[in-house]
Amino acid sequence: MSQQKRLLPLPLIGMILLGLLFGLYMAVWKRASKGDSSKNIVKHSVGGSPNDALNYWTADKMRKAKPAEMPHVQTPGQEKRRPQDPPHTSHPHQS
Repeated sequence: MSQQKRLLPLPLIGMILLGLLFGLYMAVWKRASKGDSSKNIVKHSVGGSPNDALNYWTADKMRKAKPAEMPHVQTPGQEKRRPQDPPHTSHPHQS
């Protein structure tokens, strides 16, 4: 009977250790998956004052400005929409 009472805590200790190992594994995996995205970030400093930019961008230059090409990034779970699909902005009560 004394052996049975002595062996009872071992499964509990095993479960605790297994939980700690799983938590450690998840923390390492999450940190490793974050590391890849930071390589795509580009940083640069801008010299000059904000007033220089305000003085440069006149109303005429803003009208003639062309939009910059933006990167196309697909995120998991994002629905893909075909370019020919118009956005759903119509209201049923408007004619």
